[in-house]
Amino acid sequence: METIMLGTQFLSILLWWIGIFLVAERATISTFQKRFVQMMSAIFFIAWLAVIDLLARSSFFNTNGANLLVLLLTSILGFSLFFSQTFRKLLAVTPMHWIIGFQVFRVIGGVFLIGYVQGQLPGVFALPAGIGDVLTGLTAPLVAYWSYKHGKGAQLIAWIWNIFGVLDFVNALTLGALAQTPLLQTEPTTALLAAMPFVLIPAFGVPRSTLLHGYTFWLLGKRRTEKQIQF
Repeated sequence: METIMLGTQFLSILLWWIGIFLVAERATISTFQKRFVQMMSAIFFIAWLAVIDLLARSSFFNTNGANLLVLLLTSILGFSLFFSQTFRKLLAVTPMHWIIGFQVFRVIGGVFLIGYVQGQLPGVFALPAGIGDVLTGLTAPLVAYWSYKHGKGAQLIAWIWNIFGVLDFVNALTLGALAQTPLLQTEPTTALLAAMPFVLIPAFGVPRSTLLHGYTFWLLGKRRTEKQIQF
């Protein structure tokens, strides 16, 4: 299980970086900016994983609200990039179906279901969180393909899928927090999510997907505005 989870996360980072590399090459920015983006994104991803590992070893994630704090900080950092003209240029030339399709990695949330079956995670959290992640991940390639083909209702489908993906996170985070309180606390607990490699999901997978959902919303809004201008 640990090898599979770590391997999946490393693969997702590699593919994400390759996507950034290709987007930087096609963007109308200077050569220096291209290399800077490519190099710094690689350093950032490696540093992100290293910090998660260090924090997990120091039992940081055992503290109530730790995962929410990580999500908040990474979201602030990720969305603050919109203040950068270079970033907006990069995102504007990023194929939306790339971002949507990349969310196929949400299927790794299926480990919550495995954890429930093995008696390691409470069903009140694992079942809705795992099912929601698997549904989002499995449908991501389909929504991406339909968006790429500009199929009928592709924009609406992308909006609905994106909203569902975000609501799934809200639901999982809420239930995860409540499962640590006397209101819903049961045996087993969600303590497993505070240790490697499971902590990679709330500390890396969730923040990453949250940013990708936000970037997808931006691209959907941009396309809608462009259509309105054309008419």
